[in-house]
Amino acid sequence: MVKAIESHQEFKDLIGGSQPVVVDYWATWCGPCKMISPHFAKLEEKYPGVKFVKVDVEEQEEIAKEAGIKAMPTFIAYKDGQPIETVTGAVPAKLNALLEKISA
Repeated sequence: MVKAIESHQEFKDLIGGSQPVVVDYWATWCGPCKMISPHFAKLEEKYPGVKFVKVDVEEQEEIAKEAGIKAMPTFIAYKDGQPIETVTGAVPAKLNALLEKISA
């Protein structure tokens, strides 16, 4: 089960490390977000060296604003506190490519 981020501090602590973290920015009303969510969860099992978390853009507006989220779903990979890759949209092939790239 992919962990839901519950605070801005938790988010900062999580992305600040040297391990890659992929954040799924989503909303409860977003149909494409619901469609890709099971695929995102399966990737967590395939890439044990990467942390997978979710940010509900309505519950965590400060994080979404800081990340510049304009569309959902958006997936951003972070390392050492910095964004390193971004994928926008519910496209499994693009998400897979992002994970291949950051886990290499």
